[in-house]
Amino acid sequence: MLTFSIVTASYNQGRYLQKCIDSVRQQFGVNIEHIILDNCSTDATGEHLRAYQAQPEGVAVTVIVEPDKGQTPAINRGFKLATGEVVCWLNTDEYYHPGALAAVAEYFGQHLEVDVVFGDCEFVDEAGQRVKRKQEFGFDRNMLLYYGCFLPSCATFVRRRVLDEGYFLDEAYRVCMDFEWYTRLAFRGYQFAHLPQVLASFTWHDENISTVQKMRRLEERFLVQDRYSRLVGPVWFKKAFFRIAAYYWIMRRTMWRIGRRIA
Repeated sequence: MLTFSIVTASYNQGRYLQKCIDSVRQQFGVNIEHIILDNCSTDATGEHLRAYQAQPEGVAVTVIVEPDKGQTPAINRGFKLATGEVVCWLNTDEYYHPGALAAVAEYFGQHLEVDVVFGDCEFVDEAGQRVKRKQEFGFDRNMLLYYGCFLPSCATFVRRRVLDEGYFLDEAYRVCMDFEWYTRLAFRGYQFAHLPQVLASFTWHDENISTVQKMRRLEERFLVQDRYSRLVGPVWFKKAFFRIAAYYWIMRRTMWRIGRRIA
């Protein structure tokens, strides 16, 4: 069986953590290593973590409670501790659906050339009620670069060989670290594949980092697009080009949705 190394960076989200933990413990058909790095939370997080360590239910649990320099360095630290053939990260306010890891393991087993597998995810509110399903249509690196990060990190899984070849998150990014990482891997020639199945849920709330740090997210998005597009010209021209390119991919995705409904 494949071993999955799941990294969770934690800080004061104890109200969501138990659902995250339970979703990991309920997976089947794979071996699981769960590495949790907690930035000295002051809420109920510690209680959940101690209970998890006492009753891991087949999961190899590692808990590190130490100050860190943010989510991105914490995830990288977890990646460096990981020993599994597949690595991923799951935030405290996210959780896997039953059978998700087994489905990913089966896909990797049937497609040895694929380096990164991503599935669909659901957005849920704080009560756990579904808000919408984020359904994808395959992979194109230009769609990733110009439309934006359509790969949900909670439903994205990477072969260990990517880390062994030195590709970790860029710690200069606080919000768009996933966008930068996936784009860098795509432009380095790693193979991505979409698994058309809902694998995880993401909880939408007022403390989501992409909401709290909206301006930082826009700045980092531009930096990624500027780096990998290699577009030459003044900043105003680049931003205008990126906006037009985004509209192009929005239209293409809309047409795909319409076509799927008609079919």
